[in-house]
Amino acid sequence: MLQDKHILVGVTGSIAAYKACDLVQRLKEKGAHVRVVMTHSATNIIHPNALAALSGHPVLIDAWDRPSLNSSMPHIEAARWADLFLIAPCTAHTMAELAAGLTGSAVSLTALAYNGTVAIAPAMNSVMLHAAPVRENQARLEGRGTHILPTLDGNLACGEVGEGKLTTPEEITAYADLILAFKDFGASPPLLSGKSILISGGHTEEPLDGVRFLSNRSSGKTAIALARAFRLAGADVHLVLGRAGPLEGGAPNGLALTRVRTSEEFHAVLTASAQTADVVIMAAAIADFIPVIPLDKAGGKWKGSREKKTLDLQPAVNVLETLGRGKRPGQILAGFALETENAIAHGIEKMQARNCDLMVVNTPLSQPGLGFSEEAVEAVVLPKGATGGTLRPQGKSELATEVVRQVAALLGGGRGSA
Repeated sequence: MLQDKHILVGVTGSIAAYKACDLVQRLKEKGAHVRVVMTHSATNIIHPNALAALSGHPVLIDAWDRPSLNSSMPHIEAARWADLFLIAPCTAHTMAELAAGLTGSAVSLTALAYNGTVAIAPAMNSVMLHAAPVRENQARLEGRGTHILPTLDGNLACGEVGEGKLTTPEEITAYADLILAFKDFGASPPLLSGKSILISGGHTEEPLDGVRFLSNRSSGKTAIALARAFRLAGADVHLVLGRAGPLEGGAPNGLALTRVRTSEEFHAVLTASAQTADVVIMAAAIADFIPVIPLDKAGGKWKGSREKKTLDLQPAVNVLETLGRGKRPGQILAGFALETENAIAHGIEKMQARNCDLMVVNTPLSQPGLGFSEEAVEAVVLPKGATGGTLRPQGKSELATEVVRQVAALLGGGRGSA
């Protein structure tokens, strides 16, 4: 969704301003056109020339600047140019200016002239983040449709430990991708405020001995895109993710995360958590078969493995089937079907057999650049009762927003696909 989009990055006077260089570079790598506007305070932390070099455009710092925007009002021109205004990092001061409609810097001045989508990535001390005025300003901005991205817990620049760190540039880029996907779909989050969403993702590892295991190629990227999208839509998200990795970018912050390894662990966590979930989305690639008995139950390495000609396997528990049988009235269950032939027919068959309300059918092996560990997949989201559908290549963020839309429609909170 970032390809050829115009992203205006606002940089304010947080020590995290140095991360803006990484953010601009990542946005450009995704195909976006990027320009930067800074507060005077931010220039004390990072020189505008660095951001000008990375973005390829002069940096707007003052209302009377004359960057190459061919306008006597550069902040007006910048506001009209942008598809998304992304302020990262955003200080408490700038957040207050935005909430009150003040124009104390080029960032807040441009924001007041901007009629499009705004996203803010806060960065400040934990005490400031939780202060009543900051929370009030945040609520006011969210009420206007501004996206407030989550902060990280960790070591703060002041030497304290707590919440308030700027989220990673990679995470900010991923959210920008999703925000634009929602915008293109005509959806306006939050669609699912107060709803509980349980998502599984990644692959299993079924041990053969202490060092070997049976597994598959699922990276968990689709599940992470789903988790971000549902969080962006206002839902409370619990992500159950395969423990193996590393996964690029890790799990999204601002949600509950449980790491598991085997199909048995997935089954235990998901069946327990599903009892209170409004929506369950089964994107994990859980093993179909597991070893009858690990070759070395003590956890060591089995010797003489080259002499082993066969492996004794047994069916693993079918977690989706279990969840389908135990689905509560009103609960939404979405499954994933990876198919390499007759994909639509097999996906519909699986949806009916597993009592699913939605089925995401995908064929990740169709062509290079799609599928496992990639940013895109050939897929379609089929609603219950579907008799056909058309697979098409799409970004995993785009796919995630379509799943959110259809779930919201089923829950009565939004529009589904045409």
